Amino acid sequence: MTAFNTSGNMARCFALAAAALALPGCDAVNEAIDAVDDIGNDADVFYYVSLGDSLSVGVQPNSNGTLLPTDDGYPDQLFDQVKADFDAAGLNRELRLVKLGCPGETLDDMINGGSCLYLAGSQLDAAVDFLGDNTDKVLLLTIDIGGNDFRNADCITDSVDFDCVAEVSGQIATNLASVLEALKGAADPSTTIIGMNYYNPYLSSWLDGPDGQVLATGSADAAVVFNDAMTSTYATAGLPMADVYAAFESDDFVTMVSSPNGTLPVNVANICAFTYMCDAPPVGPDIHATVAGYSLIADTLAGALPASP
Repeated sequence: MTAFNTSGNMARCFALAAAALALPGCDAVNEAIDAVDDIGNDADVFYYVSLGDSLSVGVQPNSNGTLLPTDDGYPDQLFDQVKADFDAAGLNRELRLVKLGCPGETLDDMINGGSCLYLAGSQLDAAVDFLGDNTDKVLLLTIDIGGNDFRNADCITDSVDFDCVAEVSGQIATNLASVLEALKGAADPSTTIIGMNYYNPYLSSWLDGPDGQVLATGSADAAVVFNDAMTSTYATAGLPMADVYAAFESDDFVTMVSSPNGTLPVNVANICAFTYMCDAPPVGPDIHATVAGYSLIADTLAGALPASP
């Protein structure tokens, strides 16, 4: 996601990290791996395709604070859930996970190409090609995108610029609508496409005292505008959306709970528990989800699926 990041250097660092993490022509690499895997395998192969930013590839900081992709992300955990139901049918078929996401990706990057390299040109082009090459074989496609667009606008610094929030949220909605239209046009009617909105890591500023608490409450108002724009866009496209913002109880400043950081509003405690935003350096503060956070996202996506694939 690299979204809602409160570290000033994160954007520049992540642009470099993304280039290092991406395999050149990763869409072609995935297809080549599939071709090798299919040798001697007469199972009917289906796919779950994950699109998006760093959350879609399970990025987490290691003990030195280096951001790396992992197999603990929400796509990996959702894949395990979907595959269990898929395999339970007892048919001669196989489900595979294909990750086409890119750390640091914005909507403009997704459409026009960014720091990750795709033979097709962009992440969206790669996804459209994959959907076309595997007609009626893509069981599920998930997407998280837009968070980096919000962060790059710098609407939230030591205060919240609500004019900026409204403007960038509108632009995100416009660009997201174009992406969803392209995916729907390329996908087989049997493919389930589902998106998600975002949690609010700015809530961690609550720990910084009275001024931080003012920023946290202001960020919650801004996050509602941003996430409402995304919700409306998915609804207009006729696609389901997992309400990750709600799953993190992002609006609840009233319910107080005990946490390692003391008694906190539940939304702040959840950001501390489900991301690295409240961790000390070098691991934190970092906006990416913990394993538990990715698990919550996966469960939220699973619960929003219109039917078991």
